[in-house]
Amino acid sequence: MMSNQTPAESPRDNLFGICHTLGETFGFNPIYPRVALLGAVMLDAEMALIAYFSAGVAVMIAKLATRSSGKRAAKANQLVHA
Repeated sequence: MMSNQTPAESPRDNLFGICHTLGETFGFNPIYPRVALLGAVMLDAEMALIAYFSAGVAVMIAKLATRSSGKRAAKANQLVHA
């Protein structure tokens, strides 16, 4: 009997997880940026890799910013409910 569930991606299935994180953050299937990246690599590999790593830096900064603001919001919520 076949299962309709797709297997969860392991961290080694992707390169830094940038396409997956972009898809998760903006609510679309991560295959779209992966296909776009593949097409961009075929056209101009150097610029595609620069854009990929720039997106990685942007994702890292966004995650760090939301993590710190999430901690502040949790702390403020504790003060309100104390």
